[in-house]
Amino acid sequence: MMSGCVGLLAAGLGGCSDKNDIEPVPNLSEAATYSGTSLELYYNGEQMPGKRAVVKVTDDVAELAFDSSFDLSMLTGMGLTGELPAPGVTPGDSRLVLTASTKPGDGAYVLSGEGATDYVTFDYSGRVEKDKMVFNLSDVKLANQSLSGSVFAPAPIEGDMLSGYSSMPFHLVWELDSMAGIDIPLSDVLRMIATAPVIPVYEGTAYTSVAQAFYSLVKTIALTGSGNMPVMYVSTLGGAAHVATTCGNMLQYVPSESGIRLYLNPLQVVSEALLALSDNKDDAKFDFSSLLKRAPSVHAEAAGGDMSVDPALTRAMIGVFLKALAPQIEGGIPLTVSPSPSGADIYLDTAASVTFLSTLLRDALQNHEILAKLQDYLTGASLPGVNPENLSDLLQKLPQYLMKTTRLEIGLSLVRR
Repeated sequence: MMSGCVGLLAAGLGGCSDKNDIEPVPNLSEAATYSGTSLELYYNGEQMPGKRAVVKVTDDVAELAFDSSFDLSMLTGMGLTGELPAPGVTPGDSRLVLTASTKPGDGAYVLSGEGATDYVTFDYSGRVEKDKMVFNLSDVKLANQSLSGSVFAPAPIEGDMLSGYSSMPFHLVWELDSMAGIDIPLSDVLRMIATAPVIPVYEGTAYTSVAQAFYSLVKTIALTGSGNMPVMYVSTLGGAAHVATTCGNMLQYVPSESGIRLYLNPLQVVSEALLALSDNKDDAKFDFSSLLKRAPSVHAEAAGGDMSVDPALTRAMIGVFLKALAPQIEGGIPLTVSPSPSGADIYLDTAASVTFLSTLLRDALQNHEILAKLQDYLTGASLPGVNPENLSDLLQKLPQYLMKTTRLEIGLSLVRR
């Protein structure tokens, strides 16, 4: 008589069967979109933000599509609007599509399996709920492992404009059509611009150069077998200088015939740059104080102070990079890799370099403070073959010279570690 559940108790407490406590799986016969806080995506154990997943489940078979875009209006104060197409979740493809069998779980579809594209192989597992999706890409490996395990550091600055640079962290080559009748050493002009202390720091009481800043702050760039490119750099989080590492999947790559294609996550790049260069003492930022100690060409007019780059200048530079590289971000930025005796030069080809430099020059030459400091520096440096009195005119004409360019290569000069 007591077998089973007592009717009244069963009615009052919902019975004694555990099945009644299991949440039903969501109805995903119509495609559901997960992004932002509703999508928790991991790539080899590190979270990958800024992506989107569209999921449809029919008869316990899930169709999943991952892609990405970046809302330019998030960059406040830059006047940028619209959506910037961005890379997908695996290097080499702007969109990843998977079909997977699912197992109904407690209020979710559970899935796992193996996948592959033309560029990578991987395992995957995930859980899809009505309002939340967790997805893991694990054991991701590039199909082409030719560059796997390479670790580089910026080449040191050795030499000067008068005697010539035997080493510097940037690869800079600029040649014009010989029929143009312009006899100006433009490669030297680029090197002078890169080494000119024109970036205001310490609230304008000191200046540093792009080359010195890059060499002092960036420690290593690694090319891993998973396609990730983690960068180690100097940070002063909490006030103490230490070496930090970017999120591994912020920069990714795949080998190509001429070198690599670089895939960057705009959301992570912008967040990392703004945080690193923030003048908020509670945020992580590059260690500019150590840079000053190592840069004899940079002098502070006052002791002490917070050495941080002008936030307006930081935002402007981020804007320049995004505008210059935007057309190639989704499909990967093509970079030539040229081996050198000590490492490798990695740089944009002529077409991409022209686009990048024209955007950079147009924006930089509109910054009166930078332009004035650059003219002062170039005048004192006595560039061979250039009359100091003509420097202002030369700088303004640099964008015009791009129209007569036959070879332009802009990138990094790296030494192997």
